[in-house]
Amino acid sequence: MTSISKMTTLARPIVLLTALCLSLSAGAQSAAEYFNSAIKKAQGGDMPGAVADFDKSLSMDPKNDKAFYWRGIAKASLGQLEDAIADFGKATTINQSHGDAFLRRGQLYNNLGKPDFALESLDPAVRLLPDNIEAYYYRGVVLDNLGQNSKAITDFDKVLSMDPTRLDALVARGVAYRKLSNNDKAIEDFGAAIRMNKLHAPALLNRGITYRAKEEHELAIADYTQAIVADPNMADAYYNRGIAYSKMDDHQKAITDFSKAITIDPNDADSYMNRGIEKVLMGKKDDGCADINKAAALGLREAVDARIKFCGN
Repeated sequence: MTSISKMTTLARPIVLLTALCLSLSAGAQSAAEYFNSAIKKAQGGDMPGAVADFDKSLSMDPKNDKAFYWRGIAKASLGQLEDAIADFGKATTINQSHGDAFLRRGQLYNNLGKPDFALESLDPAVRLLPDNIEAYYYRGVVLDNLGQNSKAITDFDKVLSMDPTRLDALVARGVAYRKLSNNDKAIEDFGAAIRMNKLHAPALLNRGITYRAKEEHELAIADYTQAIVADPNMADAYYNRGIAYSKMDDHQKAITDFSKAITIDPNDADSYMNRGIEKVLMGKKDDGCADINKAAALGLREAVDARIKFCGN
């Protein structure tokens, strides 16, 4: 299950387009006019129109790194992530000092589940934008996704030195500490986030997961319950609370929580498998094996082993 919320596609709003109008020289006047028109359309929320005008500008001035960059921003807002990545790449090819283009491309690669490619963009982003808090934050996220947890913590340390109130960085650093089995440091970071916002659902969820790792199940359940109060649609909180109830042999409460997680996310294979195991333990083998089979059908490999163990086939 997830332990950190997904990062947003783009960290800064499109209002950064302000004051980007190009000077109109005699030789490039039409390209500049289309560029300026694209900027205005993007500011007004007309992203398809902005892309069309950036296209026209670039057909006349194909070496304009700013036009590629802002067209990438517009395409990303339209969900055209691969095309946006290509535009950010063209911007960095034309201008190898375009730190923002490296940063945006790194973010999108990570969102597409390509952390290796993301890191190749975020390393130069950090070098080119040494005072940019987002560059350090997103490189930390990518390093953590790659299992380089100690390096990730160094980047999150930098973020928090720049902004000690940055809750997402506190939670992310806590997750990295937990992956290194430093549960006390993890709980310290999650606790700091909760003190700043007592209903910060990701911090509550992750502190609960860490308490569970320490086999402090009652504390874990208390945090999961608060996470659910903060976000009643957080399937992970119900799933993890179900696991904690199972560890305490409260099978009915575990089944109730797994069922709620499935209601929120009908493709939650882990909840199907664990609900099935709980049902079998309560003597409801047919119903339980149906759940375990469902988990296997959803592609959960562990469910095949569970089927052999609890269902005999």
